[in-house]
Amino acid sequence: MNRSPYIQILGACLAALISLPMTVAPATASDVSTAAIPTFSITGTGYGHGIGLSQYGAQGSAIAGKDYSWIIKHYYTGVTLGTAATKNLKVNLDPDASSPTSYTRQFWTISNGQTGAGLSINGVSYAAGTYVFTASGSVVTVTGANLSTPLVLTGSVTVIPTSGSPALLSVKEATGIYGFANGKYRGKLVLRASSSKIQLLNELDIEDYLKGVVPREMPSSWKAEALKAQSIVARSYAYVDTDATLYCTTSSQAYQGYGAYNSNGVWVGEATTTNNAVAATQGMVVKYDSKVVQTFFFSTSGGHTANVEDVWVPSDGDFAAKAALYPYLRGVSDSYEYLASPGYAPWPSSKEQSLTGLQLADKLRSVSGVPASPTWVTGVSVERVDSGHVRYVTLAFSNGVSVKISGDTVRSKLGMLSTRFYFSGFPIKRIEGESRYDTAVQAARLAFPGTADSVVLASGEDFPDALTGAGLAGAADGALLLTKSGSLPDIVKSTIVALAPKTVYIMGGKSAISSSVESAVKTAAPSATVVRIAGANRYETARLAAEKAHELTPSSKVFVVSSTSWADAASVSALAYAKDYPILLVSASGTSSQTDAYLKTVRPETTIIAGGSAVISTTTDARLAGLTGGAVVRLQGTDRYATSAEVARYSGLVTNGETFTYTDVYLATGLDFADALVGGMLAGANGKPLILTHSDVCPTGTATFLREKKLAISQLWLLGGTGAISEEGLQALDSVMMD
Repeated sequence: MNRSPYIQILGACLAALISLPMTVAPATASDVSTAAIPTFSITGTGYGHGIGLSQYGAQGSAIAGKDYSWIIKHYYTGVTLGTAATKNLKVNLDPDASSPTSYTRQFWTISNGQTGAGLSINGVSYAAGTYVFTASGSVVTVTGANLSTPLVLTGSVTVIPTSGSPALLSVKEATGIYGFANGKYRGKLVLRASSSKIQLLNELDIEDYLKGVVPREMPSSWKAEALKAQSIVARSYAYVDTDATLYCTTSSQAYQGYGAYNSNGVWVGEATTTNNAVAATQGMVVKYDSKVVQTFFFSTSGGHTANVEDVWVPSDGDFAAKAALYPYLRGVSDSYEYLASPGYAPWPSSKEQSLTGLQLADKLRSVSGVPASPTWVTGVSVERVDSGHVRYVTLAFSNGVSVKISGDTVRSKLGMLSTRFYFSGFPIKRIEGESRYDTAVQAARLAFPGTADSVVLASGEDFPDALTGAGLAGAADGALLLTKSGSLPDIVKSTIVALAPKTVYIMGGKSAISSSVESAVKTAAPSATVVRIAGANRYETARLAAEKAHELTPSSKVFVVSSTSWADAASVSALAYAKDYPILLVSASGTSSQTDAYLKTVRPETTIIAGGSAVISTTTDARLAGLTGGAVVRLQGTDRYATSAEVARYSGLVTNGETFTYTDVYLATGLDFADALVGGMLAGANGKPLILTHSDVCPTGTATFLREKKLAISQLWLLGGTGAISEEGLQALDSVMMD
């Protein structure tokens, strides 16, 4: 599969209880930031417009034992099978005709399709031979070996065979959808001239017409029930169009007449099996409300056909009205199609595309609203309906313009096989190292490419002390690094040397970070002041860290998170870092004396609880309000992923979109704390949100947030390697950003 590469970077007065609405308006096109030109990969499934009968689905259904009646009633909702009187049809035999009634060529060469047989021109019989019909103004001039003088004819010229079984006429020039030479046709040929161009029509009975259609639309070797279904839907399609002239191409239906020789001299024409299918269903048509309906069909659905309005999108956007016009063209599951082994479900690699944003834009320049060159596409978002088909594609361009185009228009402009296509290649970069300690280093070096005023060192083996380090790191304008309990990893030590901090804060007591690690820190930063933030328990350590953060950079807000559930604390780490908000710990049942002491002393204006009642009791809200006399805000979702999204939304609200913007979004696994905590430091330093995602999928809460902000987002950053967020997880995120 052709996939675009993803870059890896190694390495008040009375207590007030407030519930803020977390519904935020989606980003607009004006939010779109300019990014480097991305590369988009396009894959898909299915072949054709997807409306009506899937031909491979019909074959698969026949293989499964279904008869033609079941097949037709499955693909066309609410229809019945009936009969209709036979009718004559007209088919323009020039495959290059721009309309069914086009005058295209200057001459046609016609003879009887049977050797030695003659033909009749306007009711006059002529001997066997080849006759050339040439346009001269509005006059048709006929020449031939058996004509001593040319015939000069005005008006319509009708040619019929005088004998032969079957009676056929042969046309020497390339005719039919495949451009074969020496095509042979049942019925009669009618020629008209205009402006020295001539038109060639084949007029014949609808049943004879179908004999030249069915083997061109469906392999004659397929199951009899599939061929019968094809015969009926082809008859219904043509029946509705009988007052018009049909194309000989798939602009109407593929029609080869009786047959022709291909470039290799192989005869391609009517087949016994398809003629039998036409005969077995003679006169049968598809009806809805007692009327014959136009029965569209196509090759391969890839698993589900489409509602007509989802592909042929109404220009006025009135989908209900379009659906009402075609109540029988409803999308259905193509359950048996796979039995026929379709070649384009999914598309083979030869049909996939890889386009840069500039190449993609260039293919769409003629579409209304698409900006002129040299703008390029920076992002793609699709509106996909339940059948899997794309109704609309919204493209963001490098100049900030956003353009919404129907999926079928994009399919046509890009030469894709169907509207069941998929874009991938949204800009996603990994920040990873060989271990969590190395990943923390990579994040720190991105946040602090030079030196840092301070370093906050937390355990990478347990989360409680590390949870509260983000707020302190932000207040101290420092990097957050992780260490092993008993030893300082070499990569961490060398990073401390490079950062040359004035102060190093060690989070937790000696059971969390040993004396030997502290000694190694002092060796790495001999001129730094080393301060250990350690309490008798996690609550006191959190209080001490909060007091130090408040001392360094006073804040009117504070976060309260669960002491036993790290995910919510990790989710607030970016905002805590960016705004210097201290982080305090509480238990599921309530606050601790250490938390109470801080709140009574500092009395923040706003206390923000992260997490639902399952991790922090609802009684805690009133308790916090009573302790501080300030407002209490609870940020929560249905799970840790939805909660992290709520925090990200709140981050934009509380900073009025100034400190926090959404051009970049950082993501960390919701299954382990380490990457999320250090990712919060990097995200906070850059004023961007951090949200959680699953290792292998994109959770609902995460996907909802990304879709809300996708026009503003130009880059996703993943914290950790494939052990944290797998390639499947990455692809899931990519799909969300593209769909």
